[in-house]
Amino acid sequence: MKKIKFNELELSKDVLKGIEKMGYVSPSPIQEKTIPLLLEGKDIIGQAQTGTGKTLAFGSVLLSKIKKRNKQVQGLILSPTRELALQIHEELKRIGSFTDLSIVSVYGGSEIEKQIKQIKKGADIVVGTPGRIQDLMRRKVLKLENIQYLVLDEADEMLNMGFIEDIENILEATPETKQTLLFSATMPSDIKKIASFYMQEDYQHVQVKAKSMTASTVSQYYFETSSQNKFEVLCRILDSRQMQNTIIFCRTKRSVDDIVALMQQRHYNVEAMHGDLSQNQRLQTLNRFKRGQIQYLVATDVAARGIDVENISHVINYELPHEDELYVHRIGRTGRANKKGIAYSIVTQREKAILMSIVKKTKSHIEQLDIPKNEDIFEEKMRELLFDVQEEMLKGHHDMFLDVVKDIPNHMKNNVMATLLSMCYQQRIGFDYKDDLKINQYDCIFMNCGTMDKINKSDIIDFLVRYAKIKKSDIGEIDMKRKFSFVDVKNHVSQQVIKKCHRQKLKQRRIQLEFSDKK
Repeated sequence: MKKIKFNELELSKDVLKGIEKMGYVSPSPIQEKTIPLLLEGKDIIGQAQTGTGKTLAFGSVLLSKIKKRNKQVQGLILSPTRELALQIHEELKRIGSFTDLSIVSVYGGSEIEKQIKQIKKGADIVVGTPGRIQDLMRRKVLKLENIQYLVLDEADEMLNMGFIEDIENILEATPETKQTLLFSATMPSDIKKIASFYMQEDYQHVQVKAKSMTASTVSQYYFETSSQNKFEVLCRILDSRQMQNTIIFCRTKRSVDDIVALMQQRHYNVEAMHGDLSQNQRLQTLNRFKRGQIQYLVATDVAARGIDVENISHVINYELPHEDELYVHRIGRTGRANKKGIAYSIVTQREKAILMSIVKKTKSHIEQLDIPKNEDIFEEKMRELLFDVQEEMLKGHHDMFLDVVKDIPNHMKNNVMATLLSMCYQQRIGFDYKDDLKINQYDCIFMNCGTMDKINKSDIIDFLVRYAKIKKSDIGEIDMKRKFSFVDVKNHVSQQVIKKCHRQKLKQRRIQLEFSDKK
């Protein structure tokens, strides 16, 4: 089947020149399917994974169809984060490098007065985050009654970040006659709701499935441990393997900050990336990460969508995502440009079921690995240390110490060298490793009490310790619901917990316990 080329599509000559300058000849599947529909004036929902060329799909059409007017905004593009807004802005500038259209990006964390001046000067297309767009609307600077094109990019992430009301406020200020383009990796019910309320009845849903949900260039592995040992397992992975630029994923901003703080205490070269950081902080961090000045970046899924780095060697899922597609997005950060990449997931016994679901749905192969042992860490760190010593020797930095070495008695030289290596080794490991970790096997126990009983996790821990005579360290994760709870306890004491605690009272409630197969 003949592959279609960009110059066969009805894009403007100036836009085609821009695309040619960028080095593109043939459109990607999402571009091939959506560009003709958009040129016809159809409203569309484009569903495809990140990195499939969605920006060029809608950008080439907007830049082809929009004609310069006197200080009237004609195209509005909504993006969930500042980084993505800037990425879209830069991509549109490249696509439209031979047009005379003005593109302005607006977002929080940057001077609003400067953005106001740019819009007043004349903006044909505005790219922005929902919050800043509304700020400019309230100031009567950004008027949407005449816009012809509205794009919602990464719509699912905007909904995940709680922007549904903001999006609806913006949509209500736009004319019904506009053309609406909605791009999303997933299709939650709120997106269908937006489509039914704000898009033309004949809108088209274009879905492009990846040939393979996970790249063949990415090798996937997992380590199983207890929740209490997760951080030590992370350190063991980092200290036992050679890694370049590595992204460590967490689900929440709080988790990111907690992990970064712990890693920095142990002298890892690490920074955070999430939505609470200022624009300047995020851009500086991203630039340093791209240049290799930061080795580890701990990020949320939303913040990572603004990371476009080719040479990421590893991705680590410290916390598994809630959606299969997010797992695919995460590991797709490595293994690019036909390079080999590695993805690790650190899972508890309960999370293993989620991982196996991901394996099934993405048709992936994820191999379990043993938690790195102390000898693995020692071998890797000594390899690094001796390599660095060799590098220093070649530079001649040791010459001034040769006289000192000569004065050391021969019978002490081996001990002195071993002691110096030991001191250097201790500076290079991130955790105070003593014994090799053993996986603590847990049983899940159902309890007929929950938050509605005004019971918290501390109450449950005290209850189990008091009646079962177990240690707090025997208790793992506690998952509290409104009317019941699930508690992980080490399997060597689980029978004891059921026997001793069943029918005992906790805050005036008679507690029933039983084993659960909940994962």
